[in-house]
Amino acid sequence: MKTRVHSRAVSPLALLVLASSMGCGLEPEAAPRNLALNDQTVAALAEAPEVRSQVLGALEMLYGTAAEPGYMLTADWFDEGYDPNYPTYAEGDAGSGSVSEGQLAAIHADNEVRFSEQLAAIAEGRYEDVEVLWKPGFAADWADLLAARDEFDDFGEEARLTFAEHSPRLAESAELYRIQCLHCHGNAGGGDGPTAEFLDPLPRDYRKGIFKFTAVKDKAHPRRADLFRLLAEGVPGTAMPSFRRFSDAELHGLVDYVMLLAKRGETEALLLASFASEDVLTAEAVTETYEEVEARWRAADAAFFAFDAAVPAPTDAMLARGKEVFNDAATGNCSSCHGILGRGDGESAFKPDPEDPTRSVSAYDDDWGNPILPRDLTTGIYRGGRRPIDIYRRIYAGINGTPMPAVGESRGADGNRLVPPDDMWALVHYVRSLSEREDGEGLNPYSELAGSHTQAGEDNHAHGDSGASTH
Repeated sequence: MKTRVHSRAVSPLALLVLASSMGCGLEPEAAPRNLALNDQTVAALAEAPEVRSQVLGALEMLYGTAAEPGYMLTADWFDEGYDPNYPTYAEGDAGSGSVSEGQLAAIHADNEVRFSEQLAAIAEGRYEDVEVLWKPGFAADWADLLAARDEFDDFGEEARLTFAEHSPRLAESAELYRIQCLHCHGNAGGGDGPTAEFLDPLPRDYRKGIFKFTAVKDKAHPRRADLFRLLAEGVPGTAMPSFRRFSDAELHGLVDYVMLLAKRGETEALLLASFASEDVLTAEAVTETYEEVEARWRAADAAFFAFDAAVPAPTDAMLARGKEVFNDAATGNCSSCHGILGRGDGESAFKPDPEDPTRSVSAYDDDWGNPILPRDLTTGIYRGGRRPIDIYRRIYAGINGTPMPAVGESRGADGNRLVPPDDMWALVHYVRSLSEREDGEGLNPYSELAGSHTQAGEDNHAHGDSGASTH
């Protein structure tokens, strides 16, 4: 709908008072799906139940509930015209501008297809025939609009825009998350849904704000386009499927809700750390933490990186050079973890089992505390995508939350890059060739030509402004 409900703005003092009261049983009866605190928070505050109540109350004030999610406006955001509740509206115009113009155009174009029958009925003035039964929240909005049709000078245009420019509210996206995502990722995004224990690898726990497969460097938070692509394409080799059957608007809505859960989890962890260091939780600390977390996510686009030239085509000489870099301990050093043949069995990947020295176990844990092994590159399964630019990004920027380091900007004592661009692409093509076998023997130089287009163009189509999938 074109009409927006104004977001709430709360002062720091009012925030703490409200948070305390919400945690002390003075709030209305809780919704069936509560966004609970992390187990770590509950354990750390076992002897401070009043602080635990404050943290939970503060999180509900800042991010809402599962039934009614939403961001609280700070005074600074109100003055700036910034409101993360409305990502399709520009920053400065009571929105966040998180959805770019290109993404918004793609949403509208997709809506024209998804709602083609409704738009045709509207064009013919058959308003009573318009139905959206599969979207209860939207159906209720349409019913309200239809009941008020006499209040509009041009109801036909208003009705058309309602469908053509539709974007779901956070509450609608939370409901879609409940149906499609909760069983794996859990109510609060902790990767602890009822089916999670049966999956390997485990579903992602969003609450650290760490996402592995992105197009950003310096361990920055993911861009909207990164999360959209993960939803649209899924993660090969895992239980994470493609959700391309949903509209662009619905996928962006899921991105919005996943972002909210991730920010909530980060804020919770920082509030716990603040209390641990100060032995008190102040209203100012709550507000500052909230704004700090939002600022980190707002900075994601600035960390985006691409290769703005033609991707070089693989050659025999390039593959040979890639193999050298892969095994050179002073530059790529890939074989130390991935093994000489790329099978994920390098010496650095394992350590003796403390309980049984005759056995080897993973030498590393990921940031979620789970043992992790290097990828077996010979399988051809690359969870972040197998396009040349996908592999390039994994090597250049590393993989967030894992021991996979960033080598793209690493420099030697002479100040030069250890793996310059030409060697980077040689390494990319060599890594991809490890899974290309010819009659089971030797390396197949390549079956796909990569030099016929620029990566920048590919990226803009695949997960830049449009957010469209290449598959």
